[in-house]
Amino acid sequence: MDLTKIITDLASAEGIGHIETAKEVAKSYLSKFAKITDTENYLLAEIGEGDTEIMLEAHLDEVGMIVTEITDDGFLTVTNVGSIDTRFLPSMPVKIYGKEVIKGVFTSVPPHLKKGDAVPDFDACQIDTGRKDIGEIISLGDYVLFDAEPLALLGDRITSKALDNRVGVAAVIAAGEKIAEAKLPFKVSLLFPTGEELGLRGARVGAFNCTAEKCISVDVSFGDCPDVSPLKTAKLGSGAMIGVSPILNRDIFKRLEALAKENEIPYTLEVMGGTTSTDADVISLTKSGIPCGLVSIPLRNMHTPCEVVDVKDVRAVSDLLVAFVKGEMVNE
Repeated sequence: MDLTKIITDLASAEGIGHIETAKEVAKSYLSKFAKITDTENYLLAEIGEGDTEIMLEAHLDEVGMIVTEITDDGFLTVTNVGSIDTRFLPSMPVKIYGKEVIKGVFTSVPPHLKKGDAVPDFDACQIDTGRKDIGEIISLGDYVLFDAEPLALLGDRITSKALDNRVGVAAVIAAGEKIAEAKLPFKVSLLFPTGEELGLRGARVGAFNCTAEKCISVDVSFGDCPDVSPLKTAKLGSGAMIGVSPILNRDIFKRLEALAKENEIPYTLEVMGGTTSTDADVISLTKSGIPCGLVSIPLRNMHTPCEVVDVKDVRAVSDLLVAFVKGEMVNE
């Protein structure tokens, strides 16, 4: 599979509330090698059969907004769906998903008239649609997403909305294809929950419906950038970020690190003192507890329309997932 194309196809699509074109894109790739179950809260792709089940997981949804007010002169007020950095909202282009998809732009106070340096919030920013008939097209509760298509940067870098966590989904899909080709003597489940940005909702129910004996969650984490401590980030291009945390299974962490070394897969360690703020937190508590590991992809500008990743890191994560699952054949 062309990993860059998978990423850009997924990032170009939508995944918020009932708008699930990203799920359809994922299904178009997964249907070539897996049996698919599509539910309201998650997408599940199953490879192979057997009493043992290993799960690979990556959330499919993205952050966005929802319409809370429509004014008579064509402006919309919205609030966030998931955590959004409001510092960049002024003048940002968006798409509004009503009876038809229309474009708008957040208003911006000219610097000549601005008072103080306060960070704008959603109550202070409105979306200008330029249409007086907006109330006939848009309703309260309609969703809004950033209007930002994927762009290639130098080298293997990509910028786009929704790379959190479409790059994780892409890594799992690419790994799934190679796992299917290996025809392993056990089941591998690929779980893609929705609602992660709203409190890890999809993973709670999705993992409960599986019989996995262990799981690797894949998400993004903080990539290096100016004015941020290198102790809290990983450099783009440095490979997979292997999670170390009290809530993660230590044997799985050690196995992931050993496999990265054995297979010369670039990696760094991401040490966390408590929870991970990923689906691994709830998967590890599902049923009687599913032993869980975490592998992340360094990402800049998180929860903005211009997130940045290095495709080499996505490939490193995918390769590590394949190595982990194939290594389980020794234990069968």
